[in-house]
Amino acid sequence: MKEFDSEFANVCFQEKDNVVFLTWKKEAHLEDYRKPALFALELLRANPFSNFVVDARNGFEDDKRDVEWGFQFLLPSMAETSCKFICFIMNEVNQIEEEMDMWTVEFGKYFAVTRASDYLSAISSISEYVLTTVKYKIKEGKREEFIKNLTDNRIADASKKEPGNIKYEILLPIESSNEVCLLEMWTNQHENNRHKQTKHYQVLAELKAKYVERVEIINYMIKKIK
Repeated sequence: MKEFDSEFANVCFQEKDNVVFLTWKKEAHLEDYRKPALFALELLRANPFSNFVVDARNGFEDDKRDVEWGFQFLLPSMAETSCKFICFIMNEVNQIEEEMDMWTVEFGKYFAVTRASDYLSAISSISEYVLTTVKYKIKEGKREEFIKNLTDNRIADASKKEPGNIKYEILLPIESSNEVCLLEMWTNQHENNRHKQTKHYQVLAELKAKYVERVEIINYMIKKIK
């Protein structure tokens, strides 16, 4: 069986995009919610390295029993598949924003998570990544102090926990004693931009103003290879 369809949801495998696509037609609870979710899980298992797109524009669920089931069983089971990316399709103005934020954080423990406004945007968001290289020229004799502040403020740790982050590494060039480099990878440009609105990014900006003489930033768009 390649497709699940009910009055609450449709689940199918989009072969050309290598995506398991779950569309919620209206709010669902208990078996009406769990059956399509489990079918999506089986499709992820059956199609190696497929990704998961959820269209939540017409409903979702908020039954505490289903949330508990999702967090304790569904997501850990999905994490055992080869799926790496999740995208939620949502309306720009969303009445379930708080609930979706909760699910995004939970999914983010296992996957890179993005959001989009439609299916084509969703596919784009999980097909091209943003690779950013940053080189800081540090004021003379201040590199160790700068690194200590980065570590004490857990800049890298906080950035790695963002839903759209794939990689965030602090590197020290061996040929220079006054340079620090960052290597970042994000699931799309939107997530990269959202990173710049976080509190830990603002702390980094303050540290740069204090310790950094010059910044060189290069962004690359990396095409995902299935």
